[in-house]
Amino acid sequence: MTQSTLKATESPPPFEEHLRSTAGSVRSTLLDLMTSIGVNPNRPQEIARRLGLRSGLTWKVCKVLQEPNIQASVPHIPGPAGLKLFLNAFEKAGAPTESVDAARNAATAFDKMIKVHTGDRQTLMTMLGQLSPPNAEHSEQARKLAFQGNSGTWGVRARVQLGLNILAPNANDPTQCDLAQIAGLISFRRLRRDARWLLFRRERWTDDAPQMEEDVWEPIDPSHSNHHGVPFINEYCSKPLPEIDVLLGKGEDQYELPPGPVGNTAAMTLVYGLVAKQVGPAYAMTPGECSEFGSNLVTPAEHVLFDLMVHREFDWAMQPELAIYSRMDGGAMHASVRRDRNILPVPEIVQDLGWGASAMATPLWPKYGKLVDYTFNQLQWNSDNFRTFRLIMHYPPIPTTALLLSELPVRRGGKATQS
Repeated sequence: MTQSTLKATESPPPFEEHLRSTAGSVRSTLLDLMTSIGVNPNRPQEIARRLGLRSGLTWKVCKVLQEPNIQASVPHIPGPAGLKLFLNAFEKAGAPTESVDAARNAATAFDKMIKVHTGDRQTLMTMLGQLSPPNAEHSEQARKLAFQGNSGTWGVRARVQLGLNILAPNANDPTQCDLAQIAGLISFRRLRRDARWLLFRRERWTDDAPQMEEDVWEPIDPSHSNHHGVPFINEYCSKPLPEIDVLLGKGEDQYELPPGPVGNTAAMTLVYGLVAKQVGPAYAMTPGECSEFGSNLVTPAEHVLFDLMVHREFDWAMQPELAIYSRMDGGAMHASVRRDRNILPVPEIVQDLGWGASAMATPLWPKYGKLVDYTFNQLQWNSDNFRTFRLIMHYPPIPTTALLLSELPVRRGGKATQS
């Protein structure tokens, strides 16, 4: 039974199956139609001239036939008005009535499929993109729309969200890790006066629970004023610094921006930095334990720049894997509640920038390279001993957490823990 003869009482096939069958029928009947009057589907301009049609319409129809698979052909299927013009032209050109009717029936069945499963073509295109492996262009377009909507809904936006983690062996105990962290929002602005916003969240966890012990950290900028408890790096922040509400808890610290002035004249750049000593062991007790370095993505931002710099002694961390986890369920960042079921497919890859800090400058924020140099000078670490791995994503999805993961080598002593 074909899709066009389904009875009203019958349940439609699942979306993917229904899409393949109806789109495949459109393809096959259009090809039969062209064959019936001897036109070449690889020559859309000749078809346009012969039938008196717009070349744009014939190009789209020919792309339906030229795409290597049915799914790829769907975006090129003209709408009902375009197909009506196309079929009427073939009918006038002498195509057999049965071929024209078959194509009309196929088009009608395809439109019914859209109505049943998606409601409209725009939604169909969105759902179609999710059936394929992540596509960079499609994914970014969808995220840009989300960014615009989230900006309006939440009343804030930033040009760049910045995150940098620097992993080094502890000077007194090389089996332990020291971790420097930089986080920032570049050109952040409110769009509504009543917008209260979580600027930064710093989380600490072990395998399945929050890390209840508070790690001991020091500010990167020793001259900072400890503004409301936030270790800002003053030289890289706009002035004046805003009021900040600090919420310190077991397993996480939160820095909130209260309501205030709006628009470009009130835009701000806020960067903080700290270093924590002996945040966790560099080795695992049992196979499968991982180090995880994350950036919480909660702010509508045009770009996220997330770097991980790894000391050469930690060769096990030189091929970090990217995972982006949804936080839509509001759950904590513990392995038991986020693995697999909360992971999001993304086309972005982790870039290896090589050794040292020379390749870290970026047009996303021209001051970033100098900030990295400043950080290493303050830490008195040699950047040539560190290899950089970078994630850049445009219009990152929110709320999510981007993680760079590396499996820890097994060695006796201590449970693997990273913040």
